[in-house]
Amino acid sequence: MAYDPSFEPRVSDQHPPAGHHLPTRMRNSPSTVADLMTPAPEAIHGLTTVAAAIDLISALGAPGLPVVENDHLIGFITPIQLLRKPLYRTVAEAMSKDVIPATPDLPLSYAYDLLARQQAEVLPVVDRGRLVGLISLTAVLEARHQERDPLTGLPWAASLRNWAMGALGRGEEVVILFVDLDNFGIVNKALGHVVGDDILRSVGYLLSAALDPSTDVICRYGGDEFAIATTRRIEDATALAQRLRETVNLPVEIEGTQERVTASVGFAGGRRVEPRTAAHIAATVDDLLTLASRGSTLAKESGQGIVHHTRRDEERDLRQPGGRYRRREIRLRLDHAVVSAEPHQSVATVALGLGDRVVHGTAAARISGRAVPLLVADATLAAIAQVIASSSGFLLEDLSLMPSENETVAVAILAGAPGQPERLVGSARAADAHLAVSRAVLDALNRRLSRILEGMLQRDPEAQHGSSQTGAPSLQSIEN
Repeated sequence: MAYDPSFEPRVSDQHPPAGHHLPTRMRNSPSTVADLMTPAPEAIHGLTTVAAAIDLISALGAPGLPVVENDHLIGFITPIQLLRKPLYRTVAEAMSKDVIPATPDLPLSYAYDLLARQQAEVLPVVDRGRLVGLISLTAVLEARHQERDPLTGLPWAASLRNWAMGALGRGEEVVILFVDLDNFGIVNKALGHVVGDDILRSVGYLLSAALDPSTDVICRYGGDEFAIATTRRIEDATALAQRLRETVNLPVEIEGTQERVTASVGFAGGRRVEPRTAAHIAATVDDLLTLASRGSTLAKESGQGIVHHTRRDEERDLRQPGGRYRRREIRLRLDHAVVSAEPHQSVATVALGLGDRVVHGTAAARISGRAVPLLVADATLAAIAQVIASSSGFLLEDLSLMPSENETVAVAILAGAPGQPERLVGSARAADAHLAVSRAVLDALNRRLSRILEGMLQRDPEAQHGSSQTGAPSLQSIEN
């Protein structure tokens, strides 16, 4: 689905205040059949002649027609099936029978599988026995293509999350593997971003080639990070993690010295520890991604290369050499995100907590409706800049909002500063769309911010107990 400028005012019409930079677009990404289907055309009877069906399809400009009998769907007829058929024959003799229709709430990944399995270009959409629309393979493919990273051709994290939630919903267990490249920053800086992009493309290809599409799905998570979801048993997933680490081993020469781009792999999941309900499935996927991401960090820092990270590892105190406790990853806390309508403009205010300190970021512009979440994202970045006393160096490149039951799922893609191209992707869900947007921006930057905040703590150890004499913020009880 191409960007539609009617979804929001053009940037040139928004008049953002000085110091604020709004992204150029926001996309409401289709996620279910209901988002892409066309209205139901007129249905025909199985005894309708081929000649009458051709006339009706031509008049309606429809890609096909449902065939019904006693108000029940019995087949589907397309122009291709009518070709070279005698005009006096009935539609029932040419139509596709035993058609499995789509439903409005069917995720697009399942709709694609349904179309491919039936080798259909278009399918009817049925809701509680009533014909409500049509869904075409072309529309689904266009939507799936839009969700892909243009550099590697891999899907973004939203696709992986949807796939993993579907697997959990079917009662399958899921393991998430998080692949973080080693030495990529050094190579990227020394040889330039053209070489860096080639490496990322190569890694994406190597990782994809090592997977089985029947059990695994991969995404570009952002920057030099990739994520994989699999329904393999934990033992097989462990072997896959080892194989992926061995696969990513690219030699690169820098000023006569050979370096290697390798990978650290963290993984989580595969063992159910408590019953799941539908409401907990999305939280489970996010939890597994977080655990796997932290596992990859531990794998890199410890030199182990591979780490299976569990919730128990997060909850118990692990003693480090010298009797020190390993600190939990430092996170910013989102207190609130609100939007108010003032004369001639909208104002977004986001409050972030860092221990006992709360900072506010604001953004204002002459926008309304679907463009308002852009202000929320910009206000979130403004609040982050106050916390770290420096510009984050990131701008919002794209923002997607997807309805999900009683919640909104937000996916934010942030681009690095000029001269330092980097793409970070974050997603979150909340009953309030503004909270979902702020959380998605924080999720995209969490790992980067955690390192910055850890550095602040190391420079001022007293900050972990409250505000220090230097006015540094408290780093106690910080969570996203």
